[in-house]
Amino acid sequence: MIITTGSLKGGVGKSTVTVNVATELCRLGRKVIVVDADPIATTSRWIGDREERSPDHALIPGIQKRGNLRQTLLELDSTYDYVLVDVGGYDSPEMRTAATTSDQLIVPMKPSPPDLDILPEFVDLINQFLDFNPELSVRGLFTQAPTHSTSRKLGDSKSILLDYPEIPLFDTTLYQRAAYMDVMPLGRGVVEWSTSKAKAEVQVLVQEMIANG
Repeated sequence: MIITTGSLKGGVGKSTVTVNVATELCRLGRKVIVVDADPIATTSRWIGDREERSPDHALIPGIQKRGNLRQTLLELDSTYDYVLVDVGGYDSPEMRTAATTSDQLIVPMKPSPPDLDILPEFVDLINQFLDFNPELSVRGLFTQAPTHSTSRKLGDSKSILLDYPEIPLFDTTLYQRAAYMDVMPLGRGVVEWSTSKAKAEVQVLVQEMIANG
């Protein structure tokens, strides 16, 4: 299965989602590889940190690839249970060729106006993806959501998403928790980090993804 994490905006947590999903799938015994197609190369650095700083944890292989990803992804899909693709936060050949080859497209977004403002443009792009790949499953994922109960940002943002049926939401939300940042330089995922609330979020998200596949 090929799963791309993509957005038209940076800073929404694409790489965080990718590496944490990879870690949980690996923990579940799946054979996983990460394809870093983002010039910023956050996931590649995470893989290097994992090899160097967390050698006692399971190795998660990764490659860097630019340009047309289609053939590479199809070849990897024949070898691995899950091919996780992290693309840059903008329209690019990498995003287009990954999305039109993928089984799932995860769209991370923060519950904030700048993230929601790009939805009309992204929906137009998603419709182009679906023209080439009608079987593509697209799901939105709120990330970095405020944890305090008085905030209305998440609820208001979910209401806005109702106007965009092209991006149905995961039931799971990833909240703004220190654990997500704490594990990154160690090359670990939050599922390997005690019993944090972040761990539970990722585990539920991955179960949703598996069910969606």
